[in-house]
Amino acid sequence: MKRLENIIAISDLWETLKGKRCFCFGAGKMLTEICSDIPALPEHINGIIDNNPALHYTEKEIGSKRIKVYPVDILLTEDLSETVLLITSSYRDEIVAQLERMEMPAGLEYTDFQEILDTAAWSCACPPDGFQKNKAEAIPRKIHYFWFSGNAVPQRLQRYIDGWKKLCPDFEMVLWNERNYDVSKNAYMKAAYENKRWGFVSDYARLDVIYRHGGIYMDTDVEMIRRPDELLFNDAYIGFERLSTVNTGSGFGARPGFPIIKELLDFYDELEFVNKEDPEQMTLCPIYETAVLKRHGLKLDGNFQIIDDMSVYPVMYFNAKSLYSDRLRITEETISVHHCTWTWAGEKSKIKEI
Repeated sequence: MKRLENIIAISDLWETLKGKRCFCFGAGKMLTEICSDIPALPEHINGIIDNNPALHYTEKEIGSKRIKVYPVDILLTEDLSETVLLITSSYRDEIVAQLERMEMPAGLEYTDFQEILDTAAWSCACPPDGFQKNKAEAIPRKIHYFWFSGNAVPQRLQRYIDGWKKLCPDFEMVLWNERNYDVSKNAYMKAAYENKRWGFVSDYARLDVIYRHGGIYMDTDVEMIRRPDELLFNDAYIGFERLSTVNTGSGFGARPGFPIIKELLDFYDELEFVNKEDPEQMTLCPIYETAVLKRHGLKLDGNFQIIDDMSVYPVMYFNAKSLYSDRLRITEETISVHHCTWTWAGEKSKIKEI
């Protein structure tokens, strides 16, 4: 097998696939997310390989296309001379080792999406130099954060909070918890609290406090790299966590009473919290938040844009730890790093796709 080393951008991928068949290895969540980030990809996929017997010879629906899923043995019966294998699973190394044990033809070319998507995300358009949405600060100098459960904040997270205080001594720091916040004011949030899914509690609560008080919110696993003063000139802001989704947990802010924040709150009023033993089976807040922002014209391309007075920043501003490769890619634009420790789910685990 031969790893394609020259594919570092989406344009390189299209050039490589010309006149060739394309199979994806991995039929799970990662494939779905990659196709959200690269909407044209499904049209190039001829089939999907997966190690899960329950999926074999079924069809996976991606957008408007249905693609058949095959066992890996199908590759042994195919002429692979003009075939590219795209690894669309978090178990890249294990898949490569498996294929090598199966003695795949030396000419089989393969690649993964980590570098391709990193390159795409970090190439997105940024705000113009010196950008200020308003002439004066509109967002109050407050940083809000939540910690539910009644337990102490772990030291590994407390050091991030201490970092905020060190960089922003002139900001008011507001800690919210069960003692000063009513978790029963919304049914989704109340059910999440009763199930001890603390992160899902703050999904609603963070919107509520920003709508009522204004300011900045950050998850406790966000490391601040530089002061966020430039953000205060916005009416509201949020950031992409990847090319196709935004995430308030990485950091967002607004002036009090900002309409889109109210719309996000109202969206949660219509949701029912459904607890799942496997956190991977739960719908996370970026899905809901992105859906609401799409109503206002959000383009899922990762570029800086302003939608109905909300500024949307590219990945490198608040998510400098790549969701694609897990690599830290701090640039001069980076304000913070979301370390995504999944405190709401216990220890972070890989998606079981193979």
